[in-house]
Amino acid sequence: MTDVSPAPAQADRWWWEQSRYCWAAILVLSLLLWVPRLSGPIDLRWDGGVYYLLGTSLASGEGYRISSEPGSPEAIQYPPLLPLFVALHERVLGTTDPAVVAPWLRRSYALIFVLFGLSLFALARRFSTPALAFVAVALCLCQLMTVFMSDLLFAELPFALLSVCFVLVAMSKRLTAWLREPLLFALAASGFLLRTAGLALLGAWVLDAVVRRHWRTVVVRAALALLPVVSWQAYVMKVRSSYDYTHPAYEYQRAPYQYYNVSYAENVALVDPFRPELGHAGIGTIATRFASNVFPMLHAIGEAASTKEDFWAQILNRARRHLPLDNLIPLKLVVVPILIVCAITFLGLAPLMRAGGGMIVLILLLSFSLAATTPWPEQFSRYLMPVAPFICICAIAGWRQLYAMFSRQGGAFQFGRVVLCALLAGVFLLQLYALLKAFRLRTDDLPEFDSGVPNARNARLFYHDKTWTSWEKAVSWIRVHAPSDAIVATSAPHYLYLLTGRRAVLPPMERDAQRAEHLLATVPVKYVVIDQLEFLDVTRRYARPAVEIDPANWRVVYSAEGTSIYERNGAAK
Repeated sequence: MTDVSPAPAQADRWWWEQSRYCWAAILVLSLLLWVPRLSGPIDLRWDGGVYYLLGTSLASGEGYRISSEPGSPEAIQYPPLLPLFVALHERVLGTTDPAVVAPWLRRSYALIFVLFGLSLFALARRFSTPALAFVAVALCLCQLMTVFMSDLLFAELPFALLSVCFVLVAMSKRLTAWLREPLLFALAASGFLLRTAGLALLGAWVLDAVVRRHWRTVVVRAALALLPVVSWQAYVMKVRSSYDYTHPAYEYQRAPYQYYNVSYAENVALVDPFRPELGHAGIGTIATRFASNVFPMLHAIGEAASTKEDFWAQILNRARRHLPLDNLIPLKLVVVPILIVCAITFLGLAPLMRAGGGMIVLILLLSFSLAATTPWPEQFSRYLMPVAPFICICAIAGWRQLYAMFSRQGGAFQFGRVVLCALLAGVFLLQLYALLKAFRLRTDDLPEFDSGVPNARNARLFYHDKTWTSWEKAVSWIRVHAPSDAIVATSAPHYLYLLTGRRAVLPPMERDAQRAEHLLATVPVKYVVIDQLEFLDVTRRYARPAVEIDPANWRVVYSAEGTSIYERNGAAK
């Protein structure tokens, strides 16, 4: 039989001609998602402030320290690659001022986002037609969590790009083993040094060799995979055994609930890190936690390939208003399509494995397992964002398999194809609705950093609601009225430090108000900000009772829009 397959050069040319319009469409889509948000600083709230401070410490030659804390303790929570990325920007720009550096970080993240979209298409194209590969990429890029996490100085977006590149290299048939293995190690190690969850890449790399029964490769990969893990843990142990760690600047600086100041393992070992009074979790508690996280994990997987349940519920709620007997349609019904999307995603695992995507399956299973061991199911949407590209590829593979099955059956099964197409179209419409709403709700009333340089015009942030605006107004009061050496207790200490230059700490999470007040005095804290922020209520639950129990020593000096500032009268005892 005559071989009619195209030559390699012809095949490459054919592949490019079939895909070039999709490449262009992905580039346009990526830019459209970034053009409205290119101005202003990258979002430095939450963990972003810690990453920035650690990068500043490295750039300044002060080591790996959190300078916003009294005593500038050495950091052991976050691996150092993202802070190094920040430090590189600061060294190139010749300044550590976030008013100058943070806008450039935003532009760098825009570039990473574009590269992420293009790399994801190159991967998705290996499992389907150009059109379906584009659908998988669009499904991932238009997911609100993907867009939101790319707006923050978090490790999720760079890690997602590294993960996609890791699988691309693993599946490459053009690279020799002598080149592919070092590249895979470099990418997996970099993933771990970005996020602790990078263990999934290292683990998948080793397990891939186990599945293939290449035992010599297993030994080599396992030895290499241990290098970044052991090196980081050696650093953590060195810090934990140091004098500064055992003699902290204030009494509760290294308490297990101080999640920025202790190791990830120590924090997660609590039953609930935000309610430390519940104590430490034993083996039974961790097993129960894992089991109870199964349903939230399945729910989060369905959301990762569609959108958040809130937006499904909003559309259903609007539809109910125009339907008779709307009370017969419960809002909880939105869980059904989310779980259907999850089921379709898992259905796509088998065809992916048959097409050589076993590494993707291993990464997903390990990532799901790691996330399920944590006590924060409400954070699963964030934890799954870096593996959302693989989830979306699986979802499209499962959708394609179902569509082909219905096509072969004919007859009444033709209706199944209509339902599948309607579900996919509905998911994209919901994603568009979520994006439009999120972009419309962004606010531009942003505070200035401590340098006093105004933020860029038209700069806006996602989920920057009235509670954040209220907190920032209180912080502005501190910037004007507080002495330069004052220490502030707040639920966003690192961001406060960047905005005011005042040292800041988390309040002690102690149920005993007298004990909490004593711990505040040991810092010593001069001001306590009682906020209305939704992501964390430690000031309302722990700090407010501590200051209210001692009105002789604490007085309200600022109160507006639900946010209050308490000032200690005189020096702390």
